[in-house]
Amino acid sequence: MSEKEKNTEPSFKLNYATAILLLVILIPLVYTVVVNLQKPEPVAQVTPAETVVAPPVNPASVIEAALQNANAKPGYDSYINLGLAYYNAAQYEPAIKAWEKALEYNPKGDLAYNNIAAAYGGMKNYDAEIEICNRALAINPNFDLARRNLAWATEMKNKK
Repeated sequence: MSEKEKNTEPSFKLNYATAILLLVILIPLVYTVVVNLQKPEPVAQVTPAETVVAPPVNPASVIEAALQNANAKPGYDSYINLGLAYYNAAQYEPAIKAWEKALEYNPKGDLAYNNIAAAYGGMKNYDAEIEICNRALAINPNFDLARRNLAWATEMKNKK
């Protein structure tokens, strides 16, 4: 071999444009091959959730627990809760008495007045409900629940 043949450059030249073009073609190609060679992830199994049914609540036991709490820790909150226990059992008179007891601890208890009004509504005594809702709103004019109860009681009274 002659000296000239040894120093000759190959006929194929790799310039920047060719290198970039090869990378643009090869990178997605290699990525596609690698992704397709991986094992597919297993499909998630959807199993129905177990339905837990709570046992029925015995209103008498709820009232008894609220009574014990009111006796152990007498106060506004305990009598509010006692009244709610009676109210949920549709025992409106004892509920009113419990909320009146709560008012002894907090005479400005707008919630107690609103609850008393709701009990009167449960007994269909709409005049008393309207009067007591107005007391709650006199204490707290922004009490939306009392405002809605007042509107409901007024509507029910007008239907009579």
